[in-house]
Amino acid sequence: MTSPPQPPAPPPKTALSKLVAFGQSSAFTKWMRVSLPFMNYVPLLSVAASIALTLTLSSPTAVLCAVTAPHLLLSVCAFSRSFSFVLGCLISDQPLMVLIPQTVFIALSLLSVLNNRSLIPSIDASENQHDKLLYVNIGVSALSIIIGAMNFVDSIKTYNNFKVSIEQSNLDANTFAASVKWYDFIKLYSLFPLPYILEESFNNKYLSRIKQIQNATFATRSASNVTPILKEHVEGDKLNLSCDIYYTIDDDYEKRDEPSSGKPVVLYIHGGAWMLGSKDLGVIQPFINEAVYSGYIVLSVDYRLAPSSPWPACLIDIKECISWVRRGGVLTHVKDVEIDIKTIVVAGDSAGGHLANLVILTENLREYQPGFEKVDTAVQGVIDMFGPSDIREPESTRKAWEECIIQKSFDLNKVDFDNACPVTYDDRMKGLKGRGLPWLQCIGTRDGLVPIEINREYYYKLLTAMGKAFDAPLNASTSFCWGHENVVRCEIQGSFHGFCGFRSVKTQLFLKAARLLLEEVKQRKGTGGKRGGGGSI
Repeated sequence: MTSPPQPPAPPPKTALSKLVAFGQSSAFTKWMRVSLPFMNYVPLLSVAASIALTLTLSSPTAVLCAVTAPHLLLSVCAFSRSFSFVLGCLISDQPLMVLIPQTVFIALSLLSVLNNRSLIPSIDASENQHDKLLYVNIGVSALSIIIGAMNFVDSIKTYNNFKVSIEQSNLDANTFAASVKWYDFIKLYSLFPLPYILEESFNNKYLSRIKQIQNATFATRSASNVTPILKEHVEGDKLNLSCDIYYTIDDDYEKRDEPSSGKPVVLYIHGGAWMLGSKDLGVIQPFINEAVYSGYIVLSVDYRLAPSSPWPACLIDIKECISWVRRGGVLTHVKDVEIDIKTIVVAGDSAGGHLANLVILTENLREYQPGFEKVDTAVQGVIDMFGPSDIREPESTRKAWEECIIQKSFDLNKVDFDNACPVTYDDRMKGLKGRGLPWLQCIGTRDGLVPIEINREYYYKLLTAMGKAFDAPLNASTSFCWGHENVVRCEIQGSFHGFCGFRSVKTQLFLKAARLLLEEVKQRKGTGGKRGGGGSI
């Protein structure tokens, strides 16, 4: 009699596993749920606090420390790979948060020197002190202005990168170019974020015309070993895997003629290193809003997380959500609009981008569809936001997989690691040739978590398998923005990991490209065969 299979041994209590445990703790999760909706307020509050400190503090030196020094520190950190995620989003892609307070401060400091007195009349200071303060502040402010100018130049380069990529594809580059106006490059997203706060905060529950249905269950799993982030979805001995559904009843964002009835579906897969995040903690709200306003039903999907549920549990869960949509599950929750359950676009950021790639490359593979083997899991479009393509590199990613995600030794289980890498699916890539699958991939050139060199290698290999003839080998290429059939790969100049989670000029360019791709998917609906139904590799 064979013994029942044993659950995998728990990972060792190393620094990484302790960090993961903290990130999955209920206390941290509650704090994140409360604080994340207010992230949109950070630029506005920073500007207001800087100006208020400049006007009210009693000493020019105190003003220098309270205003200039923090902005200088954040500016430097934003251009450091080790602080790439949060600071890169808030500063590098939002430079006016740094520029405007510095401009105000330098003007007030200049006035104080010209009047030969301190900022507050009751406080006297020597002329030498004013001179030193002014010179220091001019230097720091000049650095902030340079950063702002660099970001403006990077935005122009990013626009050109998108044009080059789209021109090489079958998508309409003229439509993209026409959607971008000159004033898009000077919009003050950081200084005046209120319109975007109204649209994107609080998961659209209160202030937007976007409707939301929370916690629509698409699958159940055993609750014997559940990460703390998902415990709120446990009922008895069952874990209810669920998604949040976003949609509008009317398409008043921009009137258009639909090629066929029914809104297609976008499955958004959150990031979080396969161990963190959830459908409402990892939401890239600007993208979700753009997809909804483009006439889509958007499902933000939960999936089981490591180390409680080792790989490939997360991939199976995403594919089962596709199966649930195809079997009409979403129709039981959304009854006030027509839905095209045959047309599905899969989108994801970071780890979600990795899963989105594997959804395509493993479509209809029975080993990743237990219990729903005969359901068609082919999708009709892909949006990959800085997803890893090879979990074997760099070493830090491989170690995380060994310890927490797949929980196996790399040296003894290389095949299992290969199967988790999109870059290894050579034959499946060739099966995409001629299919014309709309596919958008974006990654920041300063991404500190997903090595851009590995990302380039993957897409060079993928596009070659799909029939693109490159002018030069990868190691001799001077441009890495590529297009072929309906595939567009673009590098976002100067941006970091997670760049599209916050409103900025470059985020807007990405959203315009995403909308172009989503419109292409809608135009292909109902044409039959592989072109309309997505086909299968």
